Amino acid sequence: MLETALDLLGFVGGGLRSVAPVIGILLVFQLLILRRPLEDWREIAVGLLLTVVGLVIFLRGLEVGLTPLGESASEALAGRRSLILIVLFGVSLGYGATLAEPALRILAERVENLTGGALGSTLFVQTVAVGVAIGMAVGSSRIVLGIETTPFLIPALALVLVLTFFAPERYTGLAFDAALATTGPVTVPLAVALGGGLALALDRGDVLVFGFGLVAFAALGSILCVLALGIFLGDPAGG
Repeated sequence: MLETALDLLGFVGGGLRSVAPVIGILLVFQLLILRRPLEDWREIAVGLLLTVVGLVIFLRGLEVGLTPLGESASEALAGRRSLILIVLFGVSLGYGATLAEPALRILAERVENLTGGALGSTLFVQTVAVGVAIGMAVGSSRIVLGIETTPFLIPALALVLVLTFFAPERYTGLAFDAALATTGPVTVPLAVALGGGLALALDRGDVLVFGFGLVAFAALGSILCVLALGIFLGDPAGG
């Protein structure tokens, strides 16, 4: 019982450490630099409390549930040694994890509002999810085949540069923001668990070489798909 209480306190402390710097910076700018009082400070305080509690519960759930499940599935897949099955799992995992990313939802709703609905949140989220799924599939197949990261990343980066040249300017920043938003607290732990689990189970040697890189592939996949969407649709503002 005592050990459980100490673990809970540790997670609460971790949640506070995660959000305290951001809260402190915002309060300093609001009260000391801008010299503007907080409106509805009681509502803000309740919201901050809910943020800390939600973050603690979320991180605890990842640690005891989602991450171990991903590692277990990775080991089981590696034992089957089926490239098709592993690729399908990577696609499913990347797609599902992206749909669960809270930051991506916030970004998508903001984009929809700013473009007056010209670029809907559903289309945006689905495009990013497909990109992450493709990236996870490519990254996991690389581990199975025993190929290092560089031969895949350099062509992908080159393709990003080419599409950036042809895509509307308003999609460029959006594509890179989407990559950051989707590689969040859901996708990253699962991608790391998948990559590390496959590399260890398949005995690929240096885990740092073969076990990591899935997050980068997921990010690049989302960038490529959003840029491609921009080329297909044109200006999201309709102008």
